[in-house]
Amino acid sequence: MKRLPDLLVLLVLAVPASGVASAHAGPPPNMTLVVVGSDGRSVTIEPEPAVLAVLFYAPHSVYDVQPRPASPRGGYVRIYPLGSEGFPAIPGRFYPVSGALCFDWNQARTPRSCGRLGRPQRLVGTSRRVALFHGLATTLAVLYPGGTENLFAALELAFDRYKTARPAPRPAGCLAFHATWYGPRAAQRPRQICVSHRGVYARGHLYPAGLSIWRLARDSH
Repeated sequence: MKRLPDLLVLLVLAVPASGVASAHAGPPPNMTLVVVGSDGRSVTIEPEPAVLAVLFYAPHSVYDVQPRPASPRGGYVRIYPLGSEGFPAIPGRFYPVSGALCFDWNQARTPRSCGRLGRPQRLVGTSRRVALFHGLATTLAVLYPGGTENLFAALELAFDRYKTARPAPRPAGCLAFHATWYGPRAAQRPRQICVSHRGVYARGHLYPAGLSIWRLARDSH
């Protein structure tokens, strides 16, 4: 638990001006939603209106209908909205039992605010294809030499969907980071990682990541 305050400090200090897409402009072009289960499997889908309405809700915008409050009950899948070149927006959770969508940069805590606006049928169906999470998620607590919230989310996604990794040599020009994890699987997550234009590398394996992640890592060094 002592690492959690470090996470909060990093997140408060690391909000980039471009970190969240403007709700007034609607979703970014080519946006996708990666749905991840506790078994390391993931499915990438197109986000449907019922998801976008909660993610981008803001008065006087194209998403100006306020979502109804929803309780985070039962198991959940982790969801990662990605923009152009895999740029990560605010991550979240989807609880199929209650239909709750919960978006928060801090995924180490139980969601405090969740909503729903219609039934996201595509997301419901996709959540049946992976194993649900129960309890706390494993999250990145500290990253040295640092990084934005977007980079934190990208690295959590990379290791959440560990079944997409493949054996590979360390890429040339890979930027090294030291990671400290928090949660039930923290001991299984790598502490020494590096980010390249080819993806995220650790322990002899390469994890897929968009080119934007390389740029985020480069800006943090």
